[in-house]
Parts: sequence; C-alpha cells; structure tokens
Amino acid sequence: MFAKRKTAKLLAATAMALSVLNVQAWAQSLSEAFKSPSMEAKPRLRWWWPGDAVTDGELRREVQLMAQMGFGGAEVQSFSPNFVTLTPEERAVVNDYAEPSFFAHLRAAAEAAKSAGLSLDYTLGSAWPSGGGEAIPPEKAFTELAMARTAVKGGTTGPIKVELPKRTKRLGALNFFDPRTKDPKYADWGKRLHARARTVAVVAMKGSAPDLKKRSGMNGMTISPWSDVLTSGTLDPASRIVLTDKLREDGTLDWTPPAGEWQVFVFRQFASDVGVLGAAGRGPQLILDHTDPSAFAAHAARAGDPLGKNPPGVRSTFVDSLELMQDIQWGPKLLEEFRKRRGYDLTPYLPFVLQPGWMQAWDEHYSPPYFEAANSDLAERVRADYRRTVSDMMIEGFIEPFVAWNHAHGLKAKFQAHGGAFDTIRGYGLADIPETEDLVHSGDPLFMRLARSAANLYGHHIISAESLVWPDRAYNVTPAEMRRRIDLIMAGGVNSMILHGMNYRFHAEDWPGWHAFQPSPFSLGFSGPINETNPVWPAMKPLAAYMGRLQAVMQAGKSVVPVAWFYGRYGYYIGIEDGGAGKQAGEKAFLAAGYDFDRINPDSIAQARVEGRRLISKGGHEYGVLVLPPIEGIRADTMEAIAGFAKAGLPVFFTDHAPRRDEGLAHAKARDARVKKAVAAAMKAGAKIVPAVELPEAIRAAGVAGNLRFEGDASDIVFVQRIVDGQPVTFIHNRADAARSLTVSLPGVGGVRRWNAMDGSVNPVTASAAADMTQVPLSLSAGESVLLVLDPRTRPQSVAASEVVGSAALPAEGWALSVSGHVARKPYAHDFGKVALQDWSKVSELAGFSGEAIYSRSISVDSSWLKPGTRVSLDLGQVYDMATVTINGRTLPPVIAAPFRIDVTDALRPGPNMLKVTVENVPQNGMIDPGNPALKKLKPVAAGWAAAGRLEASR
Repeated sequence: MFAKRKTAKLLAATAMALSVLNVQAWAQSLSEAFKSPSMEAKPRLRWWWPGDAVTDGELRREVQLMAQMGFGGAEVQSFSPNFVTLTPEERAVVNDYAEPSFFAHLRAAAEAAKSAGLSLDYTLGSAWPSGGGEAIPPEKAFTELAMARTAVKGGTTGPIKVELPKRTKRLGALNFFDPRTKDPKYADWGKRLHARARTVAVVAMKGSAPDLKKRSGMNGMTISPWSDVLTSGTLDPASRIVLTDKLREDGTLDWTPPAGEWQVFVFRQFASDVGVLGAAGRGPQLILDHTDPSAFAAHAARAGDPLGKNPPGVRSTFVDSLELMQDIQWGPKLLEEFRKRRGYDLTPYLPFVLQPGWMQAWDEHYSPPYFEAANSDLAERVRADYRRTVSDMMIEGFIEPFVAWNHAHGLKAKFQAHGGAFDTIRGYGLADIPETEDLVHSGDPLFMRLARSAANLYGHHIISAESLVWPDRAYNVTPAEMRRRIDLIMAGGVNSMILHGMNYRFHAEDWPGWHAFQPSPFSLGFSGPINETNPVWPAMKPLAAYMGRLQAVMQAGKSVVPVAWFYGRYGYYIGIEDGGAGKQAGEKAFLAAGYDFDRINPDSIAQARVEGRRLISKGGHEYGVLVLPPIEGIRADTMEAIAGFAKAGLPVFFTDHAPRRDEGLAHAKARDARVKKAVAAAMKAGAKIVPAVELPEAIRAAGVAGNLRFEGDASDIVFVQRIVDGQPVTFIHNRADAARSLTVSLPGVGGVRRWNAMDGSVNPVTASAAADMTQVPLSLSAGESVLLVLDPRTRPQSVAASEVVGSAALPAEGWALSVSGHVARKPYAHDFGKVALQDWSKVSELAGFSGEAIYSRSISVDSSWLKPGTRVSLDLGQVYDMATVTINGRTLPPVIAAPFRIDVTDALRPGPNMLKVTVENVPQNGMIDPGNPALKKLKPVAAGWAAAGRLEASR
C-alpha cells in the first residue's frame, strides 16, 4: 500500500512538473509567435493585376515591397482594368491572360515570393464567376430557368394565348461593346446560345396571383426580373395539370380550362449570356455551368493546368463568391437529377420554387415566395427539395471538382462559399481554406462565423477573409477605420486576412494610377488602392504587424466554441431564418451570455459522434450542447442522429418548439412519422423545449461551461477564445459606437495580462479570483478591443494606475509647414513658413490637398520629467489621418488612430527638443474633380493636423 501511495505521489508530482513545463513552453512559444509572427500568420494582400499587362521586374519589386511592409503573401486576381482608356496594344496585352506569357509572369512572381519567404494564392480564372475564353463555349455556359404567368378564367374556349418567357436582358458576354466578341470565329455563338433554349414545362393550377411590390430600377441594369412579394398567391396543387405538349411555338395553348380561376405557367430554360465580371482574356467570357463537372474541367485546363503541379511559391488557388445571376437556379439535368434524388417529378410543382431574393446575386434578401399551396405546407416542402437538389448538383459539379483539382496539383483549395445556392457550411468545409468576407453588412461577425464553423466542423486550421472592403468609398478609408474593422473581423472568428487590395502599378502617371473598382460615372467604387500611391500607405506596416500578432495568437491552440447551433438552410443571407427581420436574436443572445457558437449543418451532424456528453465533429472540435432554432421541418435522418446524440448524453435543446415534420415531400407521411418518433426519443433521453429568452440559462443549468461571464452591458460585445495548452486566450471587441464598461469573468484562476498587438507590449491588468474564474474590470471605448491572456503560474493582482506628474500643452502656432502631394490629381508642393494648426479645409491652398505634410518646431521639456521611473507621452490631439513623430532626429513608429498618443521618453532630452510631425491624409480631397463625371460626386473630408494636444509625464 505504501509503495502504491509513493508511486502515486511520484506520478502526481511528475504530472505537475510536466504541466508546469508545458505551461512554460506554451508561454514561451506563444510569446515568441506574438513577437515574431510566422509567415502564415502574417496578413496577405489581394493583388490586382491588369490582365497580363505586367512585367517580371515590376512583379518582383512589388513582392519585395510586400515583404518589407510585413505581409505574408498575396492573392493574384487578374482583372480587366475598369474605366481606363487603353490603346489597342495595351488591350491586347491585358487579354493575354491564361496565355503562356501570363503563366510565365505568374511563375516569376511566385518564385520571387518564395525567395522572399512569401507565398501566393492564385485566383483560378480571371475575375468571377468562373469561366471565360474558348474553354467555355455556349454548350458549357450556365443555364437559368425563366417563368411567364398568364391568368385564365375557366370556361374560356381554347386554344388560348399565354405569355412566353423571355431571356432576361443583361449586359452579357456577347455584348456589342466588347471587341473580343467580334472575331469571326465567334460569330455563331449567339445562335448556339439560343439553340439551348427549350420549354421545360407548361403547368396550370387553380389559384390566385401574388400581390407584388413596385419594382425599382438599378441604374438601368436588370439583375433579376422578379418583384418582391407583398402577399403570396395561393395555388391548389390538387388541380395541377401538365400541359407541356399542348403549347405551340407562337404561345398558343391547345387547352380549354375547366371552371375556376387558373394560373398558367410556362417555364423555359435559357443558356445565359451573362459574362464573367471584369474578366481579362481572349474571346467571349461566358460563365461556366456550375452543375457540370466537365465545364469545370475545361475551365481548369485553360486557367490552371499550364501552371503545372506543385508550382513553387504557390500555396493555393482561389474561387471568389459565386454571385451567379440566374432568374431561377437551374441546370440542364436538374429535372432528371431531382427525380433520382428526391423520388418524385418536380415538373408539376415548379410554380412553387420561385422566391425573389433567395440567393439573388448582389441582393440576397427575404421576400415571401410567389406562390404557396392552399391549406398545406406542400410548397415549402417542394422548395426544400428543390434547393437541396440545386445544392447537391453545384457541390458535385463545381466545388468537389475544384478541390480535387487542387489536391491533384499539390495545392490547397481556398473558397468563398457564401453567395451560392448550396449548403454554405459544407461549401466552406470542403475547401482547405474557407474564406469569408467583410463586405456583408459592414463586417458582420455573426455572418463571418459561418466560415469559422466550417473550419471547426471539417477540421481546418486557417479561416480566411477578404478584408477591408467599403462600398462607395474608394479614397477616404482611414487607417483608424481599418484598425477597427480588423478587430471586428477577428471577432468574427477569422485568423488570416486578405486585404482588398494592392494594385499593380499601371497607368501610374495618372495619380493615383489604376486600381480595381475605382469610381465611375455609375458608382463610387470600393476601397481604394493599398499601395504607394495612397498617402496613408505608411500606415500599412504597423497595421500588418498588428494583424500578424493577432493572427499568430488566433492560429495557436484550439478554438473554444461550446454551442452547436443548427443550420439546415441552403445558401445564406441575414434574415433567411427569421422572415427577413435580420435580427440574429439567437446568435446575439448566446454571445451576450458568454457562449460562442458555431452553425452546424446536417452533413456535419451525420459525421459527428458523442463522447463524454460532448459532441465531437469530424474535424475534432468538441461542443457541449446542440441547440435547434424554431424550425418546422428537418430531415428525418438528421433528427434521428440528434436523438442518438441525446441518448448518448449530449444536452439538446429545441428553441420554442421541436420540429414537427420532415422537410421534403416524397413519402412525407412516413418521413414525418420518423421525425416525430425521433423527437420523442430525444425528449425521453433528456432533450428539452426551451423558450428562446431562457436558452442561455438553460444551457448553463445543464452544466455547459461558457467562454465568459459578463457583468454589465454586454450588448454589441463580440469575442473569440482559444485554448493554448489548457490556457484561455480571449479577444474581446466592442462593436458599438458607444463605450462599454463591464466586468468579464475568464475561465480558470490566474494572473491576467493584456497583450497589445499594436506595439507588441504585454502588461498586467487588475484581476481578482472569484470561485473558479478570474474577474477583470474592462472599459472599452467605441470600437476598442482587448486581447487577454490568463497565466495560471501567477495570481490575480491589482495594478495601480500611473500618476500624472506633469503636463504641458503643445503650442498651436509657430509651426513650420511644408507639404508635398496632389491637388486636383496634379502634383503640388509648397513651403508655408510658420502656421497655426488647423483643419486644411480652412486653408484655401490645402482644401483640395492630399499627401504628406511636415510640421516642425522646437519644444522645451522640464528636466524633472526625465528622471528614472517617469514616462513621457505625446498626445498629438486632432489628426487626420495618421502621423509620424520625429524627435531630435529619432523617428518613432507611426500613430494611426485616436488617441494619437505615443511614448516619447527615450527620444527626449532636457530643455529644447526639435519636434517634427509628419501627417498624411487619405486621397479623397486630392481626387475631387467637378469636371470629371466619375469624381465629381466625391465630398471633402477633414484633413491635416487640426488641433494641438499635449505632453504628459507620469509615473
């Protein structure tokens, strides 16, 4: 017995020693990663190329520039230079995309990246959606279904005249303005497109027409022919009649309707001539059929195969969000596939599939469907079956072949799964690098969690995001706004940002040179150039370092997400689950209660298991609870799997009510019975129905630990958390436009340090132990974030605030000022002599200026301020938009966001000091041009050093 006890004590002591060593190793490794992020942890740039109008020398220079600024690589996006006047010779070179010269340039850039320790991602195709060139002729172009409806009263003697669908007119790939379509060898492409048109079905049903909203145009462009619905029409499915063989070519239908009010529908398939947006390359630019794997193969042979296998310096290929403009999502084999997969013929039920806004390119939103079924849920079941079939076909026709192609070529697949009519989470999960974007609702962190969810469910390490994108703001995004958006993206679960974007130097003589999505007479464009032509370019180095430090931490260890929140829809937009309200109430309630969540789809449920009352995903992530939103229908096999989880001990909660039926139509009675039986089994095993407002407390009562606990107003607080060797690392962001003061309880007991990713400093914060948690009081200003690391080797402590021992206002006058930059896009430089600080808009010569301004003068510092233990900070006051301080010839790191404060202790000396402040503003004011139709809409913004701050000594 004694020997056993001695052995047990020895083992326990050894385990404790190993635990301490592990914690020490963790602290050292994470600290080193924070100080010196790996290349994988550094941010990347979307690198816009003007087609093939590039040179190896400039590509190599720009790669070196990326490395010098602290980026880990770039994503090559070849693009047709929009709204730039090109000579015929320039246009020909631009359109050498996918030709041997292009791949030679791509290899040169990739080799330069590898030599610099960077890597490239390559967009598999010019622009988006995928397609273009002779590889995608009319026979491989994507298709759409169009619908025309005619109201007919019973008793009308046939034949009757009905409306026929027409192809929706868009500025397509074969438009007259594109010179690439005028080559004689493409002369028959229009006819070949037309030859693919066919009538799919003519269906009649008794019922009423929908009440539609009045349509509003979109700058003359037709994105979708459908109007939003005020009140759905109602159809009697029992009255359905398929009349396809009764329709003549002229729209005459050989049919006499029986008594009643009838709706006659004609459905016609068209091969779409919508073009790849902004595509460079030879020939017409038709979009490929995403349901046809042979179309993808043809595209990959043109746009990818010439790169070869295992290309040095290339990490992955990339597909941007799909954004397919289809009247009704379709594929030539959809009816056939539907019958095989769903077990019945969709043809007589086609009138029920149309729902405006559902996966509508550029404008996904909620509208009621055009038609519901009278006195039943049949229409909703048909729509679920239809969407599942579209999803299956797009995944099998495009996403899986894309991933397989990459793996066969020694590359990773990077994919944006949003904007597609398929299982969004599975789409992300199939890729090696799921990528989201911040354009959705200005960086909505709840939406961005879909990509993080897929990473946890399917076992991926990197969660990428197309980042820093603002619509209608091509020239006035400040570094401070970038920093705040970075925090929001990080709080959305992202750990690898791709900044949108760096533009290859093209037409550089016309400042600021070409950049993708520059303003046009039709639009103010998107976020401006992230390169040397932007005066605030110097801010990118500290921002890149900031992102690198954060991403190094958020790529370490394991993500902590206790809640699996069911998502069974196809496609996604905010409002898809709550009838367009877009409140995201469930997600917000989880976070406010301190519980992070992932969305879990049926595919992941089918591959998950329960161990020790925890749900283990295919990718190895562990969830403490499974919660279902208030849904009517769910697949029977999914509900049966959930019942199995409950029997195995997993806490399962149904919000407000349990599902009542299967989601599909075939064998509905039997499948509904299976759902009900599975729900009953789950309830017997301990699953509960809980009102939405009580969910967080019910989860806590079930013994499921949260990430955090909040005391105070936690609304608009978002967070992510990771465990690194058992220790919590928590990033908290206040997304509100008002300050939040609250107390945060972290899991475990230990000392807490705040890791400042902007300057790399690590400082203790006041904390106190409370039971098995550590409480930290926080005061976060609007948009502020904090990275907290709990260290179990130390105890919580109270940290005394520093005491101000001296303060002196900076003089507002007597500053020597010289500027260099642009006014009205023309070079401008001037020495103003001695000036007072003020907003440049109040100085006639500077009201339209953008560039660099240098303020300088002597200031005096009291010698008592420079005693050991005293630190001196310089608060510059009101600055637009960034500043770099040089004192006595020593240049300090740039300050890029309010408060514009920097520690200047080590640069000062007693008595007189020469202070130089270099201020840069965004390009906006220098771009305003009333005579330019693209730039006259720009409005002036505040600029310069507008008000002085102060020096402050503290100890």
